[in-house]
Amino acid sequence: MTVTYLLLVAAVMMLTGFIVMNELEDYHLAVKQENLERTGKLLAPFISSQIHTGADPYRLNNVAVDFARQINARVIFLDEGRIVIGDSRDGELLGQVLSSPEVEEALQGRTGRSVRHSRLTRQQVLQMAIPLANGQKKGQGAIFFSASLNPLDETLAAVRGFFVLATLFAMTLTAGLGAVFAHHLSGPVKELTAAAQRMAAGKLDQKIPVTSRDEIGELAAQFNIMADSLRETKKRLTRFVADVSHELRTPLASIHVCLQSLQHYEMKPEEQREFLQDINQETQRLIYLVEDLLDLTRREEVADKRVIIPLNLPINEVLNVTIPRAARKELKFFTQVPENLPSFNISPDAFKRVLFNILDNAIKFTQSGGWLKLSVELCEKDLRITVQDTGCGIPQEELPFIFERFYRVDQARSRDLGGTGLGLAICKEIVELYGGTIGVESREAEGSIFYFTLPLSSA
Repeated sequence: MTVTYLLLVAAVMMLTGFIVMNELEDYHLAVKQENLERTGKLLAPFISSQIHTGADPYRLNNVAVDFARQINARVIFLDEGRIVIGDSRDGELLGQVLSSPEVEEALQGRTGRSVRHSRLTRQQVLQMAIPLANGQKKGQGAIFFSASLNPLDETLAAVRGFFVLATLFAMTLTAGLGAVFAHHLSGPVKELTAAAQRMAAGKLDQKIPVTSRDEIGELAAQFNIMADSLRETKKRLTRFVADVSHELRTPLASIHVCLQSLQHYEMKPEEQREFLQDINQETQRLIYLVEDLLDLTRREEVADKRVIIPLNLPINEVLNVTIPRAARKELKFFTQVPENLPSFNISPDAFKRVLFNILDNAIKFTQSGGWLKLSVELCEKDLRITVQDTGCGIPQEELPFIFERFYRVDQARSRDLGGTGLGLAICKEIVELYGGTIGVESREAEGSIFYFTLPLSSA
C-alpha cells in the first residue's frame, strides 16, 4: 500500500510538473513573440522610409543597437533584396545576404517565426521576421530578430528543480505517513488473521479488542460476534450429540438385553411375546426419534416450501385428526376459530406440524374427563393461536427449558407416552423461521396454555 501511494504521488507530481513546464514555456514564448512583434511593427515605418530615402548604415546600426538593448535580442534590418542594411552586432552582417525561412515569410507579407538550436551559441533561439510591406505590396524588406531563450531555459530548470524537490519531499512524507497508517491498518489485520488461524485449528475462544470505529473496528466486532456464534454452535452441537447418544442408548440397550435373553434363555411363549413386545415398543421409539431428528434437520427445507393458503384449511385438517383422538380419551374439545381467516404465505406441512404437536401434547397430558380448547385470534400485528388444556401442568422451574431439545418434565411419563423431547423444539424453530413467537403459561396440576403467533406481514 505504501509503495502504491509512493508511485501515485510520483505520477501526480510528474504529470503536474509536465503540464506546468509546458504552460510556462508556451506563456514565455507567447510574451516574447508579442514583444518582438510589437517592436517590429513600431520600427517598420521608420525602416521603410529609410530604405526609400537612401539608408544610412551607420544610423541604422545605431537604431538596431538601441532596440536590441531594450528587447534583449539581435536586430537586423533587410531591404527587398535580403541584403543586411543594419545589424545590432556592430554591423557584422552589413552588405551580406540573409536568407532564412522566416525572412522568406516576411518578404511575402507574413510574419515568420521559429525556434531553433543555434550551433554558434549552443542554445535555443527564437527567430522572427517582421515584414516592411506597406498595404498590399510585398518584398519591401524585413526586420529580423534573434532572441536567446537561455533565460527561459534557466527558469524552466529552476522550476524543474523545485518540482524534483517537492516530489522528493512529498514522497518522503507519504512514505512516513503510509508506514504509520499501514502499521495501524496491518496490525489489527494480522491479529485477525492469527485469531482466524487459531479458530481454524479448533481454538474457538478467540476475542479481538475493538480499538476503533472504522471499517477495521467493525470487522473486529463482527469477528467477535462470529466467534461467539461459533462457540455457541459448538456447545449446542456437543450437547445435541450427547443428547442424541443418550436417547439412542436407552432403547438400544433395552433391545440388546431382550435379544440376549431370547438367545440364551429358554422361555415360555408368553414370556417370549412379552420380550418381543418390549423390542417392538423400543424399536418404535427409535423410529419416532429418528423421524423427529430428520424433521429437526430439515425444518428450514420444509418451512421454505411456502404457498399462499387460507389458514382455515390446515387448521381444519389438524382438527379432523385430533378431535377424534380427544373423543376416544373422553376429552371435551372446544374450538374458537373465525370462519374467514386471512391467507398466509407459509408451508402447510410446517404449520400443521406445529399445531399438531401442541394439540397432541395437550391430549396426551390431559386426563379423561378434562377439556382442551383451540382459539385463533387476529391481533393488531399478528395472528395468535392458543391451545389451553386442563392437564397435569408444568412446574414453574421447568418452564424456561420446555422448548429445549430432548427436554422432558417427567422423564418416565414422557417415555411411557412415546415422547422424544423434540416436538416443542421443532415447533419453536419453525415458528421463529416465520418471524413469530411461541410461549407457554402453566401451573402444576391446573393445566397449560401454549400459544404461538404468525406476523400479519406474511398474510
